[in-house]
Amino acid sequence: MNIAVCEDNASDSDILCAYIGDYCRKHCYEGNLSVFGTGEALLDAFSPGRFDLVFMDIYLPGLSGVETAGKIREKDHDVMLVFITVSRDFTAEGFELQASGYVVKPIDRINMDKALHMCRGQFVKNSRIVEIPVSGGNLAVSIADLLYVEINNKEAVFHMKRGKVKSRISLDGLEARLGGEPFLRCHRSYIINMNYVDDMKENDFLMRNGDIVPIRVNGRKEVRMAMARFVAGAPAEVY
Repeated sequence: MNIAVCEDNASDSDILCAYIGDYCRKHCYEGNLSVFGTGEALLDAFSPGRFDLVFMDIYLPGLSGVETAGKIREKDHDVMLVFITVSRDFTAEGFELQASGYVVKPIDRINMDKALHMCRGQFVKNSRIVEIPVSGGNLAVSIADLLYVEINNKEAVFHMKRGKVKSRISLDGLEARLGGEPFLRCHRSYIINMNYVDDMKENDFLMRNGDIVPIRVNGRKEVRMAMARFVAGAPAEVY
């Protein structure tokens, strides 16, 4: 997913990029960021289909954010626009430009996560894919839709949002492919997606679909601490 950030304040631009990067990593989305300091610079690089999502500061030197967004809309009706502003005074203009959301300064994680979640459909189209061996070949699995994996009789069972997939891949090999957060090896036979944990008990996790996944005895404290750290910084996810 190609994302443009158009913001003339370097500090705000860094914050935006950090929050977008965190959101993509935690939710297994692919995100390629391009940063621009003026509307003119963005328009010079813009072409229909070049970006999937644009974060646009309202107040820019030269062309304003609204003017820049208007020129973008003339070329591309599908790109998603999120305005960055100090107030919501531009709501009417944003409606006309089909804005997907607003982030009001000072920028914080909660409001950024809300704005990003409003664009979730676009992110899902660009979620990370892992190929797993199945009967007859390989299957591409969107890991954003993966709740947890268990080993059952030497067979890996992928518990997805909509059904199950079985594979002969080892859990060690899969763990390396998944690449860490939001995935956690909580047991020798289980890897969970921490986004889909509803509750953490003393000895197990209650998953969003109602399943119970055990926490290993040796290293239980470390597993619980990893989950607690993730929850402290992770945005809410809708199942």
